[in-house]
Formats: sequence, C-alpha cells, structure tokens
Amino acid sequence: MYLLFLDDSGKTHKTYTVVGGLAVHEQDVWGLSRAADEIVARVPSVPDDVEIHADSIRWGKKQWRGVANAERQRVLNEVAGLIAGGYPGQVRKPVLFATALHVPSNVHYPVTERVHEETFSRCNGFLSRQAALGDRHRCIAILDQTGREEQHLQNQMRIWRSQGSTTGVKIGPMASYVEVPFFVDSRRSRLVQLADVVANTVFRFYLRGDSELFETLLPAFFTLDGTIHGLTHLVAGYRTCGCPACGSR
Repeated sequence: MYLLFLDDSGKTHKTYTVVGGLAVHEQDVWGLSRAADEIVARVPSVPDDVEIHADSIRWGKKQWRGVANAERQRVLNEVAGLIAGGYPGQVRKPVLFATALHVPSNVHYPVTERVHEETFSRCNGFLSRQAALGDRHRCIAILDQTGREEQHLQNQMRIWRSQGSTTGVKIGPMASYVEVPFFVDSRRSRLVQLADVVANTVFRFYLRGDSELFETLLPAFFTLDGTIHGLTHLVAGYRTCGCPACGSR
C-alpha cells in the first residue's frame, strides 16, 4: 500500500496553481515522519510540534519568527533532502508527484478539478507500472483540509476510479485508489507538511524560476526511460517549453 500525501500552492493565484506531494510506502510512513521531527528538534527555539510550512520557514513567519535566516534555510534544505532521499533504513524512497497548471492556458476546465485529476492520474500510472512489473500496490490519498472542496474531490474520485477523466482529457480509470481522498489538518500530519514543501517548491519554480529546492527534489519525481511522468506542466505550447517536465517529453 502507498499513501499519497498532497497539498496545494497558489490556489487563488491568477497565473499558476500547483498540487504536489509524495507517495510513501506504508512501511515508511512512521520513519519518514520521525525523521522530519528530528529536523525540527535541532531548532531549539521552536516547539517540537511546529508546522513545517515552506513559506513560514522561508520568511520567518508565525512560530518561525525570531529564528535566524541561516537556520531557517538549513531546515528547508534538510527537509528537501529528506523528501528526495528518504531516511536511513527506509523500505523505499518517496516518489514525488506535482502538477503545475498555468491558469490562463486552462480556461475551459475547472482549475481545482483539473489539477487534482492530473496529479491523481500520475500516481495511478506509477502504481500501474509497478503492477506490470509484478509489484502490486493500492493507494489512499491524504490531503490538507480544504473546506468546501473536500466533498467535491471525494465525489470526483468516485468517478475517476471507475470512469477516468471528468474534464474531457484522455485519462482512463484510476483503479489503484481503494477509497476517496481523506482530509486532515496539516498541523497534525508531518507528511502533509512535507507535501506542502513539494507543492510550494514547484509553484515557486514555475512562477519565479526559483530552482534552489527544486533542483534537490527533481530527481525524486517519478521518471521512466528519461521521461518525467511525476511532474506535469499544463501550459499551452508545452512542446516549446524548456522546463524539465516538458523537455523530457
């Protein structure tokens, strides 16, 4: 079983919105969460249960206020390294997925529905590929609480599982998911917090060209025969886009 932890970034932005996160093997959930706790524990001036939230750490907001900039950057770098490489003794490395949707290029689709649909389908493709190799797993998606979007995405997953795409693109049934998505308070889940770092990093890369953490995470996105399937850039004219996702295709 894999657990797919997801979060979004730029949900109300007029240029880009991103959904991203990591698929973690069930036997690695506790160990990865514990490793994230240890990164936080090395910062004595914040409480042990402080949230790993990319923007709060980057800009010294909320409980990260008062922590020196160099220390906050160290935390972000260590968290990115953990996400990309896992922890000692792990069963399998996390597999990353993210969709960066260029809002002006997708005026014909509901943004929230389209960006989640694509991200879920990419993880489903990964699991289908594993099954074809004899390594069969199912998946449950766990997302940060989103209020009124929760019921809609749960309803959509029922359709995605049995029929495939609801936006008209060529996506078949996502049979790897055993249930509709579950939603939790990100303050209570370290791995949803790690998903925030993935989504925020991808958002900053596509919006501003910020590649600092992006370069660390990039090798961990699901890749097959040189094509990066785990990272998707939904933009008009993708064939001439030079980003890693489009370029690999």
